[in-house]
Amino acid sequence: MSEDSRVGGLLRNYEVPLLVGPAALWFLLFLIVPLGIIFVYSFLTYSSFSVVWEFTLSAWTETLTSPVFADVAVRTVLFATATTLLTLLFGYPVAYYLRFYVSQNKGLLLLLFLVIPFWTSAVIRTTGWFPILTQTGAINYFLSGLGLIDEPLRWLMFSPVSQLLAYLQNYIVFMFAPIYVVMYDVDEELLGASATLRASRWETFRHVVVPLSMPGVVIGAIFVFVLSFGNFVIPQLLSGGSATLPMFIFQNITTGLNYPAAAVLSIIMLAFELFVVYLLTRVVDISAIAER
Repeated sequence: MSEDSRVGGLLRNYEVPLLVGPAALWFLLFLIVPLGIIFVYSFLTYSSFSVVWEFTLSAWTETLTSPVFADVAVRTVLFATATTLLTLLFGYPVAYYLRFYVSQNKGLLLLLFLVIPFWTSAVIRTTGWFPILTQTGAINYFLSGLGLIDEPLRWLMFSPVSQLLAYLQNYIVFMFAPIYVVMYDVDEELLGASATLRASRWETFRHVVVPLSMPGVVIGAIFVFVLSFGNFVIPQLLSGGSATLPMFIFQNITTGLNYPAAAVLSIIMLAFELFVVYLLTRVVDISAIAER
């Protein structure tokens, strides 16, 4: 019996729309329609703290030719890329260790410690770095007490260091979890076969574990890049004034009600995120995960 006939035996023709309909309606009302409104607003005219319903390209030309936009866009991409690489650097070893060197119960317990911070809001998690990184914070107090520094380390706070630390804290779980899930499906008999062929532990890791875990790496990279690329709270609180694209959008709306410019920036961000996702999914095929 073919797959189509088996599906047809389980679901009648009128039942398929009933099952798919609510999700499709939700997708239409809360994604397609809002994106369509933003797209329309990007072609409207802005004048004196108001939007004029005259279709022009002025918002696009002014935004794309602005030197501020180029600087902010590059900074946003660099932070999102650095965050992705940093979470991979820390998340991959943790996933590997929990998969191959820790029992399932202990692994779940350690995973719980990574999830606990998400029981609080993003604002609380971000402001929690203030008593740690400021000039009178714990790190400077500890180093000063040991006599290792004569004056506080000012570059710890309101700098790229504080931003990356907050990004790492907020998004390492989104990198770790997909890698761990994919590694959990790695057949340990493959590792035994590799050892039988006299491959070293490093060679087994490099030629067996890494290739099989790459779908998890790609999914984690997509999560972390997209989330950090669009994050507003962390750069707003910890950047010390260095704007990112989400902050730029916020400023356009709050300081001048420039909705067309904000819409242009939103569309550019979405297009770039889709481009990055497309590139990552072309490098590694992640469709096999959905079949598991």
